[in-house]
Amino acid sequence: MLSHLISEYCLNLSIKGFRMKVYCDDGSTTVKLAWLDKSNLHKSLSSNSFRQGWKVEGMGVRQTFNYEIEGKKYTYDEVSSESILTTHIEYQYNDVNVLAVHHALLNSGIKPQPVSLTVTLPISEFYTAECQKNELNIQRKIDNLMRPVTLNKGEVFIIESVEVMPESLPSVFSQLVKDKVGQYEKSLVIDLGGTTLDVGVIVGQFDSVSAIHGNSDIGVSMVTKAALTALKMASSDTSFMVADELIKQRRDPDFVRQVVNDESKVALVMDTIESAIAGLGARVVNDLANFRHVNRVYIVGGGAPLIEDAVKKAWQHLGSKVVMMDSPQTSLVEAIAAFKGE
Repeated sequence: MLSHLISEYCLNLSIKGFRMKVYCDDGSTTVKLAWLDKSNLHKSLSSNSFRQGWKVEGMGVRQTFNYEIEGKKYTYDEVSSESILTTHIEYQYNDVNVLAVHHALLNSGIKPQPVSLTVTLPISEFYTAECQKNELNIQRKIDNLMRPVTLNKGEVFIIESVEVMPESLPSVFSQLVKDKVGQYEKSLVIDLGGTTLDVGVIVGQFDSVSAIHGNSDIGVSMVTKAALTALKMASSDTSFMVADELIKQRRDPDFVRQVVNDESKVALVMDTIESAIAGLGARVVNDLANFRHVNRVYIVGGGAPLIEDAVKKAWQHLGSKVVMMDSPQTSLVEAIAAFKGE
């Protein structure tokens, strides 16, 4: 019922000449959407799991999403071991990024229509080494998303305009004010996603940004790849998406049994995941050794829960000033919606 009302409201706006604005954190493993409906914020999550070719249509209770882009056919497939790898920086500019955004829109509950998009780029892609906007990458991202996509036997959204913002830093807009951060305080924002580690140092309540840092070699995909290797050893070859879900639900024995076929290898799979999580935390902390003297630390991104303990231990001298955001995975897109929707 709610999704129907949202669709009708958005359609009425479009008919009246208003172009709907959708805010999108199009991460390599999950696309996070946000939009405003009469000042009410709505959110939607969509996992990335696409493979080449089309699925058989009309079988099963779920809708089949068979896409075509520039003559190439793709389908959404949650469990295929042949799903296309997205945990690399080129994802930001390729076919699968376009598909991921369209798929997220189609599963948001909004009726297909023309939209204006605000999307994101990792800090290391949005800025140059001299801390200036990388206009080439920004335009490359825009051009990629403006390409048309078709859905077999279905309607798609028309992306009429694209604006690009940097990841991580906007996530803490409101939190800095809420925490009454002082004029001369430096806040380190750590954003760990599927593919990249994005970091920035904010002065005061966003008075300025004194430093940025990006590392495209550190991401949750390090844990996902380890999980996939262990799953293969347990006769449980599967997709990146399912492996990611196993990492999230690793403490749920019922879910673990659904995914791991060889029960004698459950301990191996779990130990591999925990070891990889510890290794990821260590990599993040070591990579940020030059940022120990900040006054506050904020942890955001889908990988935040995996590194929270390691970060709090490394900056333990700050005590309660090391904070993981309440909704770390969606905090960025929520902040962008609040900022751009004013």
